[in-house]
Amino acid sequence: MILQRLATSIRKQDWFTVLIETLIVVLGVFLGLQLGNWNEARASRAQETELLQALHQEIETGIRLTEQKVDAIRQVVNAGKRSLAFLEAGESCGDACWPILVDFFHASQWQSIEVDRSTFDEMRRQGFPRSREIIDAVEGYLAQNATLAITNILPAYRSRVRQLIPLDAQEFYWNNCYFLDDGAETYDLDCPKGVSDEAAARAVQNIADTPDIALLLTEWAGLHSATPADLEEQNKAAARALEVIEAELARRR
Repeated sequence: MILQRLATSIRKQDWFTVLIETLIVVLGVFLGLQLGNWNEARASRAQETELLQALHQEIETGIRLTEQKVDAIRQVVNAGKRSLAFLEAGESCGDACWPILVDFFHASQWQSIEVDRSTFDEMRRQGFPRSREIIDAVEGYLAQNATLAITNILPAYRSRVRQLIPLDAQEFYWNNCYFLDDGAETYDLDCPKGVSDEAAARAVQNIADTPDIALLLTEWAGLHSATPADLEEQNKAAARALEVIEAELARRR
């Protein structure tokens, strides 16, 4: 309708009215564009806020699972050290072979130490976070985790020693000496005897008589000896990332 009035004013050469109505049209278009941009910016900010909250949860979960894995890895390394000490002593386990066999099994445990980064990767794909401080903090945390990627390779010791442990002993171990709770692995050092003393003694002797066992176990335990401390540093970096995210979320309230 305003365009009809504008056309009429032009035909009448009413230039003042033409000017006023042209300004009204331009102002309307400008305000419409501004409103659209404001709505888009508001929606984008809300989306980023939602993703920041999800990223915070993702990192919190990573910290919790990493703490659990630190304890499990310490148990693996300690079992490896005890097993190596037994092999170096070169003595018979006598009637106490079951705990030795359990230690050999404990020392073969492995679990991935990768942390979930799916939310952060999705945010980067969408151009978020817009805060360089958050990006640097989260990337620093993930870089700490990436340096430990070598420990995600299954150890040769794991396969070799499990070939030498009888199936019934392994079945008993999984049911009585190993527990998985909410992603956390726990290894029971005092689990009850699962096979006869004779069967345990034979298995331990077979392991001790295998030439490469000590070398493979030394490699595996040595590789993981520094991992708990590295994971604790990783969690410190994760905690710093959480602080930066929390500060940004506080500014958005």
